Amino acid sequence: MDEEDLVPLIFKDPEDVERILNDPEESLAYFSMLNYGLETKRFLFLDYKGEESHEIVNYILDYEFNHDIELGTPDELEELGEFDYKYLPEKIREVNKLISPKGYGLYTYPTTGDFYALFIAELEHKDALTQVDLLGDEDIPEKERHIQYYV
Repeated sequence: MDEEDLVPLIFKDPEDVERILNDPEESLAYFSMLNYGLETKRFLFLDYKGEESHEIVNYILDYEFNHDIELGTPDELEELGEFDYKYLPEKIREVNKLISPKGYGLYTYPTTGDFYALFIAELEHKDALTQVDLLGDEDIPEKERHIQYYV
């Protein structure tokens, strides 16, 4: 599978897919997806230290509103917002415990910087999403060159 094949698995709107794959400023789908995802807030940008002010819960609420679905009850999301963690993957695991029964997962998009780019996508595409080496940089550990799903 090529990185271009991932675009419609992450961005469902055909217009978004078209813009990403035909971005005149980026020759690689990796950068085009990352830039477009951050620009449109389809990706959640978090500093390596973690989140502030319940950013993940707010991201989930926005996703629910934009897709007209419920990934968690208000009580579940409030509890998730209060979850105390040391490292961000711990919270991502908690999110996935909550939203996976609805068929969705919170994934990390690989970056070369000291920040996290997170996105929600359907679990049915998990195997395809996590198989592609997006960075192609041998100096970066292989696991960190792929989209990751924490369970």
